[in-house]
Amino acid sequence: MAKRTNTSVPNKALYSRASYLFQAAAYLSSRARQATSASTTTDEDNKLQQKQLRNLSRRAISDMRAVTRKAQIRQVPSLKRSLCSACNTLLVEGDSCLSTVDNESKGARKPWADVLVVRCVTCRRAKRFPVDAPRQARAAMRRSEAAARAGRSGDPEPGSRNPVEPGSGG
Repeated sequence: MAKRTNTSVPNKALYSRASYLFQAAAYLSSRARQATSASTTTDEDNKLQQKQLRNLSRRAISDMRAVTRKAQIRQVPSLKRSLCSACNTLLVEGDSCLSTVDNESKGARKPWADVLVVRCVTCRRAKRFPVDAPRQARAAMRRSEAAARAGRSGDPEPGSRNPVEPGSGG
């Protein structure tokens, strides 16, 4: 009787810890936004509470990054795009970041040169993402696909003869 293969995720505890830290950061960031709408406290207390919550959120993101780096866990690109790489702020449109679409081609004539610029409000760092451009495959995948195409190309080798089909006038 063959052994069953282990289908569980390696480092499951680290994955769940990273997920928990991200959820905690998102919660703290949303609480910081709600702290501005609550008018029961003074303006100074409100700003202080908002700053403390944002700092806690940034600390949770920093810890999440440390956990994923230490365990060499690959983060999903959409997760990486939602974080500021400089100050570890969770980027929320209209609150902690501002988004614009730039086209730096001459006279903005090339529509395929549109770039989404996401600017962090905390540190003013800009992240640039191409708009409507398909994501390029990883280098290893490109090499293997190129090798597969080269191996199965239907071109005849030089010096080989192709028989003439009947009725082709040859």
